[in-house]
Formats: sequence, structure tokens, C-alpha cells
Amino acid sequence: MRLRLLDGALVLSGLAMFGYQMLTTQYLFLGSYEHQAVHLAFIFLLLFLYQARQSKTRIGMVLNLALAALGVAASGYVLVNMVHLEEVFGFPDPTDVVVGVVLIGLVVIATRAAWGWTLPIVAAIFVAYFLWGDALPGHLYHRPFNFDYVVSYLSIGLSGIFGQFLGISANQVFLFVVFGSLLGIIKVNDFFLEAGKIAGKAFRGGPGQTAVVSSGFIGMISGAAVANVAVTGAFTIPYMKQVGYKPQHAGAIEAAASTGGQLMPPVMGAAAFLMASFLGVSYDAVMLAGILPAVLYFWGVMLGVQFLAVRFDIKAPLERVDYRKLMRRLPLFGLPLAVLITLLIMQYSPAKSAFWAILLAIGLSYIDPQTRPRPLELVKSIAGGALIGAQIGISLAIVGMIAQTLITTGLGNKIAGLVEILSAGNLLIGLALTMVVSIILGCGVPTSAAYTLVAIVVIPSVIKMGIDPMAAHFFSFYFAVISSLTPPVALAALAGAGIAGAPYFKTALSAAKLAISGFIIPFLIIFNPLLTFNPVNWVWGLGTIIAVPLGMTALTAAIYGCGLTVLSARERLLATAAAALMLGYSGFRHVDGLPIEYPMLALGALAFIAVLVSQIRTSRAKEQPAEFRLQNG
Repeated sequence: MRLRLLDGALVLSGLAMFGYQMLTTQYLFLGSYEHQAVHLAFIFLLLFLYQARQSKTRIGMVLNLALAALGVAASGYVLVNMVHLEEVFGFPDPTDVVVGVVLIGLVVIATRAAWGWTLPIVAAIFVAYFLWGDALPGHLYHRPFNFDYVVSYLSIGLSGIFGQFLGISANQVFLFVVFGSLLGIIKVNDFFLEAGKIAGKAFRGGPGQTAVVSSGFIGMISGAAVANVAVTGAFTIPYMKQVGYKPQHAGAIEAAASTGGQLMPPVMGAAAFLMASFLGVSYDAVMLAGILPAVLYFWGVMLGVQFLAVRFDIKAPLERVDYRKLMRRLPLFGLPLAVLITLLIMQYSPAKSAFWAILLAIGLSYIDPQTRPRPLELVKSIAGGALIGAQIGISLAIVGMIAQTLITTGLGNKIAGLVEILSAGNLLIGLALTMVVSIILGCGVPTSAAYTLVAIVVIPSVIKMGIDPMAAHFFSFYFAVISSLTPPVALAALAGAGIAGAPYFKTALSAAKLAISGFIIPFLIIFNPLLTFNPVNWVWGLGTIIAVPLGMTALTAAIYGCGLTVLSARERLLATAAAALMLGYSGFRHVDGLPIEYPMLALGALAFIAVLVSQIRTSRAKEQPAEFRLQNG
């Protein structure tokens, strides 16, 4: 009985939060901070209700319900005392300090419940630095701050927890997450699966390619790679295992595709709106810049699946594409997405754009009896989306505390200076350090929070090296996202391994191997502006259009030792040379005015052609009947 009551409370709270967020897109009846306070109250309510529902003991349930009530009360205190809190910013009253400490504690507890220990530990290190950094010697020293001052800046003073990051959750991210959750209930997944079958027919690997396409589509809106693996992997992974993929490869394919969805415009797991906010540019500028790198990432993953199928001789059945179902489901995804992109390009707010996309998606689903959701299913789907939105929101709230620490103590500039010192002014070393820091900060953190962390911690150091801000943001963003696949904390790979029943470490290594393009593309973005559609030289740019896809193909073939067939040692060496020359051309800059990159392009193309011709001959020879080969032996 208690569980049913909690289930009902969760659904009602999720619906209330969704209704409130939808209403605020049309009527501005609260100020920015008041709106954030209400948003945070809903976040606490949903997350602690969910934890109460999951509790195994009565004590745990009661404790989480008490935390939910405390969270609503603390947020309500901020809402009611907004004017007073603005007046005493930095010098709060004793009651304000108590409420501020409660808010910090609740944010940490709720984040731990939603995402594990990684973010709370990182936040604790930064808060400790805020409090006691004045005791550190040398470069990391900052002036002393008293306890009340720190609490004010981190929470009750309307900075830290409140401010830019919680505002992004309330005004941009939340409704997109709900929109993504609706895709399953209105049977848009059928469209993704049929579209994936087309890819399975064009490339070898069948269900593996289906998983790449379908998971990539869903992942670009879901906002969380791990959640995407759980949703789509439930049906793609068993099917891949059934046709001959090893469990670790099936889990890796799903993890690599779901992670890549976070890189794919138009939504990029909601990071597109965050990036536009950081850069101070329009959304369409970020969306356009992200298209080519994302396409190249998925090209690399699809090639990896192709070569895996060749290596292990997986002859998956060619699935019949139900074109009728494909065309019937296309409007459910295509029309809301088209409206969404159009409104965003027309400079409508993300929340208002999501409002109309949600209404259109629900309306279209009721036209076709086959896609018409039952009211209870629709309500539960919206409430489930609200819960995921709350989980992402709390991660941004705790990142806000980290950001405030960096700003107030000046630690951000100190980190940028430290990277500059360690790199000794060498750009490649500086980028390598930035890559490592981005991957570490992204470990175990959802996409939005991972990107936000690297944006405030490491991107300033990249920009300080003289890199274009857009390229710097994409560089760190890619590595923060790819951290979902890199051991030891590869959460997307962990989810894939769990569903596939595969060893975790083997799955993570296989996923990182499939996503090798994700480690190469960020460096190409830095050194070749064409990848973000900002060419400095059209001749070089046209060469890049040839070199990057062929270079990625050659690199993936060399890694897997496969092409049309298994590569010989000579072919593998040629493929490696082709990859080095092609990708070297793409990132090469003139040395003393010598156009050395063009000979690199020509030599790389020749090496690639040599491998291709050799592979075609070998493939044709294998396809000939055995008797014919003996007669001509």
C-alpha cells in the first residue's frame, strides 16, 4: 500500500513539475531566481520521493520523505525571502546561514543518490579549497574567507547553487529531457529501428549497424548516455548476441553509439544550449559547428562495427525494412524535430521551442491508432521524463557550487596558468593535458554536468593558448563526453556490459576502440577550422573533405586489421601510413611557408588506393568457387 502511495506521489509530482515548466514558457509570473527556487523545490521533491520508493527499510523511506519536505521548505525560504537575501549577500543572518548549509547538504545528498559519489567528492574538494585555501602555500593560495561568507556565495546568497547553471536546467534542459522521454511512448523507436535496418543492409554487421543508428538518434535528445544504453540496449544487445557478436562487443557497440548521440546536433544531449550560453552566440551557430564532427564520429563507429563483423565472420541476416512503418512513424519524429530546430533558429527560447515540439509530438501520436498512447502510459512517461530532468538539474546545481568556487577564489585562472606552465608553451602538450583533465572531470558525470565542469575548469586554459573559443569548447566537450567509455569509470560501457552479461573491462576497452574517432576529431577541430565550418583556406578545406573520411577509414581498418577482408601485414602497414598522412594533412600547418601538407595528401591517397585495390582483388578471389581457384592455381 505504501509503495502504491509513493508511486502515485511520484507521478503527481512529476506531472506538477512538467505542468509548471510548460506554463512558465508562456507566462512570466516569477522572476529568474524565484523560478529557480521553485524548480529546485520540485527537484528535491522528485529525487527524495524516488529514493523513498527505492528504500528497502521503513527508516530509509521515512528519512527520504523528511529530506523531501526539508528540501521544499528550504527552497520555499529562498522564494519568500528573495529581497532580504539579495540585500545581505555575502553577510547573511544566522537563520540564512542555517538554511544555506541545509541547501548545500541536500544538493550533495541528492546528487549522490542520483549519480553516485563522483560529483559530490569533486564538489567537496572545491568547497574545502574555498574554506581553507588560504592555508595553502604558493600558487594555490587565496585570501581568507569566513564560513558565513562561503555559505552565502555557495547557496543562500543566490549564487553557487542558484544562478547560471540551475537557470539553464530550469529554462532550457528540463523540457528537452521530457521531450526525449516521450519518444518511446509514442513509438518513435519503431522509426529508428527501421532506419537502422537500412544501415544494416548497406554495411556488414546487420543488427550492430541498427544499434548504432537507432541509439544515435535517441541519444541526441535523451541527455544521458547511461540512460540511453538502458533504454535501447534492452532490445539491441540481445539481438546482436543472437547473430554472433561476442557479449563484450555487443555491449560496446551500444555504449559507443549512445555516447555518440550526445555529440549529435540538433540537441547534443542539451549541451548545445549550454555551449551557446557560454560562448554568447546563437544556438544555430553551435548546431552548425557540431554537424561535421558528429557525422565523422558515427562514420568511425559504423566502420568499427563493419570491421568487427569481417574479423569474426558475422553473417547477420539481412532484415526486411518495413518501409510502410518507416513512413508512418517518420512524422512523429521528423515534424516535431523540424519545428524545434526552426523555432530555435528563429531565436525562440529553448523552453518555448520544446513546449511546441512536445505538444506537436503528443498531438501527432493520437492521429494514428497504432501509435496512440493510453492516458496512463502517457502520464507515466511524462513523470519519468521529469524525474530524469530532476536528476540532470541537481547535477547542474552542484556544478554551480564548483563554478562559484573557481570564480571567487580565482582558482580558474590559476589552473589555466598551471596548464600553461606544465606545457611550457607547447600547444600539443597543453592540449594533451586538457584532454586528460576533461576525461577525468567527465568520469561518472552526466553529459550536461560533464561539459559544464570542463567549460569552467579547463576551457579557459585552452583559449589562453590562442585557440578559437568555439574550437576550444568543442575540444573539451568531446573528451568530457567520451569519458563515458574510458576505463576505469566508463559508465556507458558499464551499463552495456551489465545488459550483455560481459566483463566490464573488456567491454570498456572495446567501446573505446570503437570510438577511436572521438579521440582524433577534437584535435582536428583545433587544427582545422573547416570541421566547424570556419575555413581559413578553401583549397586546404577541399582537401580536408577528402582526407578526413579516408583517414578515419584507414585508421579504423589498421586498428581492426580488416577491410573488405582481413588485412595482410603489408596492407595493414599501408593503411597505417595512409591514416597518418591523411590525418596529418588535416591538422598540418605550413612550416616556413612550405606547403608540405599537399604532398602528404597525395601520398596518403596513393597508399589508401593501394590498400583498396589489394583488398578488392583478395575479396574477389575469396568469392570464386574453390574448383575455379584450383584450376587456375
